[in-house]
Amino acid sequence: MNSIRRALILISCSTGFALAQSAYAADGTASASLDWSQLQVSVTGVDGNVPAVTFSNEYTSLSSSAYVPNEGSEYNTRSIYDWTSNLAANADATAGTHSSASASASTFSANAQSLGEDSSSYWNTPSASASGYRTENFTFDGPGVLTVTIPYTLNITGGEQYNYYGSSSASVSASANFYGHEDNGSFNSYSNASFSLGSYYGESPDSKSGNLVFGIFAAGPGSGSISFNMNTSVGSPSMIPEPESYAMLLAGLGLIGMIVRRRCAVSVA
Repeated sequence: MNSIRRALILISCSTGFALAQSAYAADGTASASLDWSQLQVSVTGVDGNVPAVTFSNEYTSLSSSAYVPNEGSEYNTRSIYDWTSNLAANADATAGTHSSASASASTFSANAQSLGEDSSSYWNTPSASASGYRTENFTFDGPGVLTVTIPYTLNITGGEQYNYYGSSSASVSASANFYGHEDNGSFNSYSNASFSLGSYYGESPDSKSGNLVFGIFAAGPGSGSISFNMNTSVGSPSMIPEPESYAMLLAGLGLIGMIVRRRCAVSVA
C-alpha cells in the first residue's frame, strides 16, 4: 500500500509540474511606427517640365482591439479626415493597456502587448492588436514621376514559435497606383513596399528600421492614390504541457502498473 501511495504522490507531483510548465507565458509586445515628420514626396518631370500635382482627400483610420477570456473584448476606432492638419487621435483598447493606435502630424504608430494570461485552448486565447492606415488621392496634369519616402521602425518581443495564437508580429506597408489615358490610349503604374517582423518562425530579428520607398510613373495626365498601412498583434500561449512533463507523468503511471503486476503475481502465488 505504501508503494502505491508513493506512486500516486509521484503522479500528483508530475501532474502539478505539467500544469506549471503549461502555465508558462511568453509575454510579447509589438510596435510599428512611421515617422510622419520625415515624410518626403518629390515630383520630377520630363524634359525639364515638372507636372502640376494636386493632392486631396487625406484620410486616417485607427483601430485597436483586446480580448480577455471570461471578461470580454473591447474594440475602438478613430478617424481623421485631414492628416495635413495638426489634428491628433488615439484608439486605445482596454484603457490603453493592451493596444493603442495613434496618429498626428508628426507620428503614426500602433502598439500591442500581451495580456499576461494563459488559456487552456487555442480558440479562447487572450489577444491584442492595433492597426492603422492613411490614404491620399492625387492628380497629374502631364508626364512625370512621383516618389514617396518615409522612415519606419518595427519592434517585437516574446511571442511563441509555431503558435499562431501566441505569436507576436508587426508590419508596415505602403503603395501607390496611378491611371491615365491620352490620345485613345491608357497607361497605369503601381508600386509597393513592405517590411514585417514575426515570432512564429523564430527567424525574425526583434527590431528593424529603414525607409519605405515607392512611387509611380505617369505617362501623361491622370489620377491615383497613395496608402500607408501598419499592423501589430500579440497573443498568449495555450496551456499545453511540455514533453518533459508528459515524461514524468508516464513514469508515474508506469510505476503504478509495475506495482500492480507485482501484487497480482504475489496474490496468485
